[in-house]
Amino acid sequence: MEKAFILFSGGLDSIIAVKLLRNFGFNVIGVHFRTPFFGKEKEELEHLAKALDIELLVSDITEDFLPVLKNPPNGYGKNINPCIDCKALMLKKLKGIAGENIIATGEVLGQRPMSQRGVSLKKIEKIAGLERRVFRPLSAKVLPKTVYEEEGIVDIDCFLDIKGRSRKQYPKIIKELSIDIENLPTPAGGCLLTESSYVPKVKDLIENNQLTVKDAELLKIGRHFRIGEAKLVVGKDRAENEKLEKMFEGDEILLYTESVPGPSAILRWEDETGVILKCAEIVARYSKGKDRDVVAVIIERADGKKEKLEVKPSSDIERFRIN
Repeated sequence: MEKAFILFSGGLDSIIAVKLLRNFGFNVIGVHFRTPFFGKEKEELEHLAKALDIELLVSDITEDFLPVLKNPPNGYGKNINPCIDCKALMLKKLKGIAGENIIATGEVLGQRPMSQRGVSLKKIEKIAGLERRVFRPLSAKVLPKTVYEEEGIVDIDCFLDIKGRSRKQYPKIIKELSIDIENLPTPAGGCLLTESSYVPKVKDLIENNQLTVKDAELLKIGRHFRIGEAKLVVGKDRAENEKLEKMFEGDEILLYTESVPGPSAILRWEDETGVILKCAEIVARYSKGKDRDVVAVIIERADGKKEKLEVKPSSDIERFRIN
């Protein structure tokens, strides 16, 4: 049985693509690449893989993706999404995993404005070193032939002719393919880099040369503030406070209120006198003691050393907030 390795986002498009490949007779291996900016939870992916009867590989590509995000050769989309270079990176990675086996994706011609136009698909294949070697089951009939068709490995008549952004055909396709998955996901999206509210926080890290794996992970949590060179992340609720406390390490500083309920916060890149005091004032502002004259804030370092600052809750946080 021929093997087919597919970029498996876990969205509806990739599910349909998997089903088409399985029905044709391929042994399908779904490969899911994740970063702090995109990717599904492993438990959800495993549930889908089991329902589709495919093998699943999950790989974190953050280290390789960050240089692409900082300086994408083919530019950004509408926000700060380097879609062409991102997809090319994933296909390069997939090529290394798949070897000489078939490589597939759930892409639809014309569905995404930047990365799924015909010219973009060709460019991505060229960058990845996979010219005419990426099979797209959902649009196979409306795309140029791949080497797999020419070599008789796939029969084009067994695949689809979807193009554009409309998904009116999907209910019929799902029924015809007998896709019976509880809580069937929508077509994949969910890349935080396409969200306008997320852009300032990413740009801030790039401009301050602080776009590390840890800083990228922190972007998904809390309120963000820039005080000089320092970066403060303040939890919004108990769950976020607990996450920040678990992530606290190294030369970071953990801040939290002592005698009134309040947030936990991580301070990174601290290198100026007065920054800790201002951060303590911001933390106090988000506590239950925000209307008090003084709130006690604990300053904890990773070596266990602690100090207490009694501060007035800040009244000018907006000039420090990244939004």
